[in-house]
Amino acid sequence: MKTAALALTAVIIALLVNPAGADEKALRKERQVAQQERQAQKNERARQINEATRSFREFSRELKQEYQELLRDFDTELKLKRVELKAEQDARTAVAEAEYRQKLMSLFTTGQPADEEAMQKLQADSKAYGDELFGLRRQFAEAAQRERIASEKRKHGLLDERDARALEEADALGLTRDYPPILASAIGESLTAQEESWNARERTEVARIKQRNLRTVAEFANGAELRAWQLRNLEEDFELKWQEQAELHEVNSQLSFYNMFTLQAAQGGELDQQQMMARVTELSKQTQLIRIKYNKTRQQNRIRRGEERRKLQGR
Repeated sequence: MKTAALALTAVIIALLVNPAGADEKALRKERQVAQQERQAQKNERARQINEATRSFREFSRELKQEYQELLRDFDTELKLKRVELKAEQDARTAVAEAEYRQKLMSLFTTGQPADEEAMQKLQADSKAYGDELFGLRRQFAEAAQRERIASEKRKHGLLDERDARALEEADALGLTRDYPPILASAIGESLTAQEESWNARERTEVARIKQRNLRTVAEFANGAELRAWQLRNLEEDFELKWQEQAELHEVNSQLSFYNMFTLQAAQGGELDQQQMMARVTELSKQTQLIRIKYNKTRQQNRIRRGEERRKLQGR
């Protein structure tokens, strides 16, 4: 009893002698408790987000599998339609090509043209037959492209529905919310340097959480925009392909004419071989330059689209 009384007396004397020290100790204790509470809240927040992310990924994986079965029906339908178009195209093209060859050969049965005017008419007739065949090929290509675009749009309707379900789940799990920072408040007259540092880190942390959650749901949040972008690329690629084909056709139709004319006329020995070979060489060079030009455009498109896709996917 005497020892306890002496200890209590010593505390009372110390408080009477240095009351400010006692207040500082109490503040440190209060700040320590507040820090522990903030850390516990932060740990709980991290646990909830990790659990929500895991649940969402499992949900989205099952959701995509569910819709993949439905999308496969559209793919099968498109494949069957393309088989029909291809068969019709092959049949009509085979007939047109046979007629084209027959017409083209008939142009040369009359022998070498007597003058430049006759030569130009022969070349114009040859090109007209080639244009007819080229137009037929493009006609079927456009029909197949329309079927593909229509199929993609039907698939997009299903995928829009899938994305809406995914985002609804993400919202229920809290992945689309803005998390408020867990900030330290002043205990005493002002924040300590440690508390100010905590608040700065916490504001940065909630911004990172927002970005991380956006990446988690980006596939579904940006799905419609990404699919519209892909559809535009399909149409752009189709137009680019047939622009190239049209330019190549213009050159190749001349090249085919000169090749056939050279062969036919050379048999009679009435042809300026040097002049004809120079023309064939020039046309071959034009073909290479056309291919180089369009290959360059495709490579540029791949680079540009890679960056566009990265942004649309939230990476």
